[in-house]
Amino acid sequence: MSAVLRSNSGEDELRIELCAPEEYASDAGFEAHLSIRGTHWDGDHTFPFTASVEGVWLRYADLTALRDHVAQWTAQPLEHLDEATLTRDFELARLPGQRLSIRFGPRDDVVTTLNPTVSVTFSAGALRGGFHFVTDQSCLKMFTDELSVDLPRL
Repeated sequence: MSAVLRSNSGEDELRIELCAPEEYASDAGFEAHLSIRGTHWDGDHTFPFTASVEGVWLRYADLTALRDHVAQWTAQPLEHLDEATLTRDFELARLPGQRLSIRFGPRDDVVTTLNPTVSVTFSAGALRGGFHFVTDQSCLKMFTDELSVDLPRL
């Protein structure tokens, strides 16, 4: 099963597919498959991009902290949603040479009014990348609902 964090435009997404539960250094977690989809603009045209990485180990406690933080934020009435209270960094990958960082918070290169910006940084060995997109409350709610299904009690 997978949890997908989507942009409000529907063009960008981070998909986290949790595979087999695995322990690492006495920590519960999952081997995961990460997929990203997005677009880049060359000044005149927009082009799609995709990337995927298999075999990234994600710590259970970090995934639940991400899910719980976002779920608490989206559970508030719309008029109380403040992007500043969502702002936070999550480091989800813990094996040497691996990284999956999800950051909610403003960026100097993104103009948005009320919707939160998500920045994703990933690496697996020599492969490194990052991208960002603007999301919204409904996309975040769907993501936490999908994570709730995917994260059984370990």
